[in-house]
Amino acid sequence: MPKIDVHTHFLPEPYVETLVRHDINWTGGVDLAAWTPKAHLRFMDEWGIDVGVLSCLAETGVYFGDQREANELARNVNDIGADVVRRHPSRFGVFGALPLPGVDDALAEIDHIYDDLGLDGVYVVSQVDGTYVGDSRWDPVYDALDKRAATVLLHPVEPKETPDLPWQHWIGEYVFDTTRVFMTLVFNGILDRYPNINWILSHGGGAVPYLGHRMAAAPRVVAAYRELVRRPISEYLRAVYYDVAVADSQVQVNTMVDAVGTDRMLFGTDWIYADGLFDRTEIGEHDLTHLLGAGLGARVAGTNALRILPGVAERLEADAG
Repeated sequence: MPKIDVHTHFLPEPYVETLVRHDINWTGGVDLAAWTPKAHLRFMDEWGIDVGVLSCLAETGVYFGDQREANELARNVNDIGADVVRRHPSRFGVFGALPLPGVDDALAEIDHIYDDLGLDGVYVVSQVDGTYVGDSRWDPVYDALDKRAATVLLHPVEPKETPDLPWQHWIGEYVFDTTRVFMTLVFNGILDRYPNINWILSHGGGAVPYLGHRMAAAPRVVAAYRELVRRPISEYLRAVYYDVAVADSQVQVNTMVDAVGTDRMLFGTDWIYADGLFDRTEIGEHDLTHLLGAGLGARVAGTNALRILPGVAERLEADAG
């Protein structure tokens, strides 16, 4: 069974140039670094990873306040990503960038991502310019993704309003933003109205598996919430996927297993941003077999991903044939 990294990043030159132009010289807690397919493949080979599904993002995705710039940047990085896959079809996949908050622009890019480039899905950041994923203003985007049975990597960014804290926000605030999105998807009815989207919640779903029981209390306590949900909260928890990028400790993995089961879990590394976490040689480090056993470990490592990434499955099959 192949090992598929659904949460791993690339930084092509046009993207880095845009960050520099906006005086962003670090992202997610680490300095910007040159990215090359060769370096990424070297990392993958060292850790026994067969396929890396790339996404190109920093703290704000591709939108930095200018919609036209976002449109051009999304198109650039998506075309570059498609070229990486063409050159390494059995080693890489790509989640395409959407130039939200422009809805019409995002719809046009969805068509380009699927119809012209044949990418493996899209990624969205938790909020863009204060609008959170799950907001009804983006309903046409969810509808387009639903019709394509899209796989969507949801990646956190810094919340719109964050107090002045004496630590970098990726340590805690990012995972809370993922949790906010999940609750928005549930209570705004997005998971009910657009059931064909395969959402992947980054970093173990933030605090979602841990807080599931607390969320389930809301409809029992407040009548208004009973009108917003059609199913038990436990079913909504199992309506999405969770990657284990920077969430692969025994405690975190056990919490996900208890809350949603291994058939909703996916392998991820968050490389290159998590490069410093992959410099250890202790037995069991990032080892799903050590954490879950051989059978369940293989399910999380690759089986589940192949189910929602048919393009990756087809390229692997072609390579094997």
